[in-house]
Amino acid sequence: MLKRWFEDHLPGRSRLQGRWSFMAEPYSGDEVVVLDCETSVFDKKKGELLSVAAVRVKGNEIFLTEALDLTIRSDAVTDPDAVRIHYLRREDRLAGIEVEDAIEQLLAFIGNRPICGFYIEYDRAILNRYIKQLYGFKLPNRFIEVSELYVKAKRRHHIHEVHLDLRFEGLAKDLQVPVVERHTAMGDVISTALMYIKLTGFRKT
Repeated sequence: MLKRWFEDHLPGRSRLQGRWSFMAEPYSGDEVVVLDCETSVFDKKKGELLSVAAVRVKGNEIFLTEALDLTIRSDAVTDPDAVRIHYLRREDRLAGIEVEDAIEQLLAFIGNRPICGFYIEYDRAILNRYIKQLYGFKLPNRFIEVSELYVKAKRRHHIHEVHLDLRFEGLAKDLQVPVVERHTAMGDVISTALMYIKLTGFRKT
């Protein structure tokens, strides 16, 4: 299985064999990483990364003191609608760090843990564009879509999908999770982490 993954994703035996090779190893722990990205435009093929946040979750615990919250130095032209959502002004971005540093920190933070998010395929596509360009591979991690967990939970209670509000705010309201600084990377990460905890049904014993 691992050999097949290398053949499919890493032609030429990429550098993932070296420094980042541990990311392709099966994960045996009990943590997930919840992450969120904010971009210059709402297009996974063109959007430039402006900020990224990530936090580790274990059971019902969110490790906020160890969270990653990075603003990327970027002079990208941004969609006015995007700015009105994430409020990342040009002066904020110019005070950030280089995207190469941000990606390196993020990969080290994630490791080979599963990655969770809301509309996580968008974040996955954005990050893979940068990682592929910098290191020649794509994220091998398992991905968890929180809205899919929500739909599965509702199905167990025989609630049909057509009646579900699958917007971020809809999930938060139904799960009684606070919406924290919506459309900031860290705010969305915190809310999504709380959704994940509710949906995985963890209870202290």
